Amino acid sequence: MIVDTMIKGIDHVAIVVWNMDRSIKFYNEVLGLRIHHDGRKEGGSKKSFLGNKSETLVALTEDENRGKEGYRIVESVAHIAFRVDDVEKAGKLLKERGVEFIEEKLDKDGKRKSYHFLDPDGLELEIYGKTGQIIPPY
Repeated sequence: MIVDTMIKGIDHVAIVVWNMDRSIKFYNEVLGLRIHHDGRKEGGSKKSFLGNKSETLVALTEDENRGKEGYRIVESVAHIAFRVDDVEKAGKLLKERGVEFIEEKLDKDGKRKSYHFLDPDGLELEIYGKTGQIIPPY
């Protein structure tokens, strides 16, 4: 049964990080996301929001316990995929910024379609070019 949904897309992804300074530097300087709200100035849970020119894509929350020995990390997110206009150009830029890829996927024609890499907390990220398909080609 097909049901009309009220959900129209993803507004942002919330990520718990161990060190807000390190994570903001990565998402801002390496991935080029703009800082919409820098929560470091507020103390407490330090929620920070980053995205592109027109929308927030990630919300970072700091948990200093995350980096401590014995801290139980719930691993339920496989990866976060960011769409880019030119995957080859974006991949080259990330390599120049010191990113090491853990996986590179090709489409049926042998063209690069995505790069996978890790953020400072070990969360897997992906950049991919728009495919024009509703279901990502895996």
